[in-house]
Amino acid sequence: MLLMGAVIYRERLSRKMIEGAVRALKKGELIIYPTDTLYGIGCDLKNAKALEKLNKLKNRPKLKPFSFICEGLSEVAEYAKVSNQAHRVMKHCLPGPYTFVLPMNRTIPKKMANSDHAVGIRIPNHHVPLEIVKAFGGPITTTSVNISTEEPLCAIGDLSQEFLNAVSVIIDAGPLENESSTIVDFTSEIPSILRKGKGLDELKPYIDFVEEE
Repeated sequence: MLLMGAVIYRERLSRKMIEGAVRALKKGELIIYPTDTLYGIGCDLKNAKALEKLNKLKNRPKLKPFSFICEGLSEVAEYAKVSNQAHRVMKHCLPGPYTFVLPMNRTIPKKMANSDHAVGIRIPNHHVPLEIVKAFGGPITTTSVNISTEEPLCAIGDLSQEFLNAVSVIIDAGPLENESSTIVDFTSEIPSILRKGKGLDELKPYIDFVEEE
């Protein structure tokens, strides 16, 4: 279905859906997709023009990096340095509703890292983004569908005209829970929770951490 310039898919996961999303990503376009937390909007993390477009759409500070989705733990090691402790926790908890902040590898674009040379990585427990990343052949950026500082979108029907005009593919999985991922920082010897979100209680048995104020 075509909606204000964007192709929207509402049926179950299909080859046509995944091929449409991958085609858009390879052209440097933006896509919206469901995750195990909120709807995400993303692009090819190695496409500078696409990243700039996403920044502008969200009115997001240019120096604030996006997280990105990997297919699995083996792929994470290509883009970030994973300590034994981080690997143990991630193995238990992924795929799941977590963003893990890890020291970056040189293979990642500098725009994707923060001032401490760290990157945020997700492996969501949702088949759609994982199938897209697998078919695309590499990670894609992920951030909530909203203008920075505003509430994230939980239903495609609530998309603003601005977002409808800016994206090429939308995958509608119906209303999602209004709960963000839990963000865990593994850049220090003692991990810390940067944001309390979905899955926090399930994480606690596997990690001793400091909770940020």
